[in-house]
Amino acid sequence: MFTRRSLIAAAAASALPMAARAQATLLFNSFIQPQHPVNTRIFKPWADEIGKATQGRIRIDMPPSSLAAPPQQMDGVAKGVFDMAYQFHGFLAPKVKLTQVAMLPGVNTSARGSSIALWRTYERFFRQADEFRDVHLLGLFVFQPATIFGMKTAIDSLASLKGTKVFAVPGAPATLLEAAGAGVVAAPAVRSHEIISGGTVDAFAGYTVNDAQAFKTLQYARHIVDLPGGITATAFALFVNRRKWESLPVADRDAVTRLGGENLAARFVVLDELEAKVRAEAAAAGVQIRPASPAFAEDMRRLAAPLEQAWLADARAAGVDGAAALAFYRQQAADHAR
Repeated sequence: MFTRRSLIAAAAASALPMAARAQATLLFNSFIQPQHPVNTRIFKPWADEIGKATQGRIRIDMPPSSLAAPPQQMDGVAKGVFDMAYQFHGFLAPKVKLTQVAMLPGVNTSARGSSIALWRTYERFFRQADEFRDVHLLGLFVFQPATIFGMKTAIDSLASLKGTKVFAVPGAPATLLEAAGAGVVAAPAVRSHEIISGGTVDAFAGYTVNDAQAFKTLQYARHIVDLPGGITATAFALFVNRRKWESLPVADRDAVTRLGGENLAARFVVLDELEAKVRAEAAAAGVQIRPASPAFAEDMRRLAAPLEQAWLADARAAGVDGAAALAFYRQQAADHAR
């Protein structure tokens, strides 16, 4: 039986604005430290814009430290440990194979260009394969082409790599450098500082100069050698728990979708601007930065050929025209580079 107090409370609740009555908080886990530019310059403003677009009905909170190890982001979202996360593609294989195209050596241009290219390639060629079926995919993004850092001498030939101990992020960089004869220590980028600062390697590879500054490893570099299109590019997928997503009102899902995909990809121009700034500062501080010699570039292209062929085989197995998808990705990355 309703009391006068309950009736008054019900009436007051019905008078509340929809934003106050239908707020959903999404817990957005980031395995990268909160102060990294991808969080402060991209995802924080993006989350704020989602709040505005949904009139406050969706709030995105990011915890001060990661709730799961880097390889466990998709599992954490799928199981509802947290609602949203992004995961490095190197840890998504073998479950997710097609969007690994962005991590092939020599195919990238800029963060903005490659991120737009990856989303458009996914939409045109990969979506039907449903590789992200365990979660709801919101976006894909790619950092600038990754480079090779020499701590003592420049790494600009196969001879300079043979027998050299190198830290590399998992995936294409680790595989390619092992094929070149290096002794590779493969680990997540977030662990690079402890390995590099410990003096156990003489070079490191697989991320950008801006990342080297963010991970506090740039201070150990004396030489930077850029391969055409990069030794790889660090690619990520952003996703949300399916049950949580489906619990949101359609209008709010539509608002988030509009701000995801290509809209989110274009925001990574921020990293292009930061990369240019950090490179200029590094050069002014005495770090030697130069393109790879033609001979080294050709040697690395040859060593990378099996990686491309393996990806094309994965695409065939998924029913995708891999050659067309790869050509489309390259063209889109070039067309949208700054």
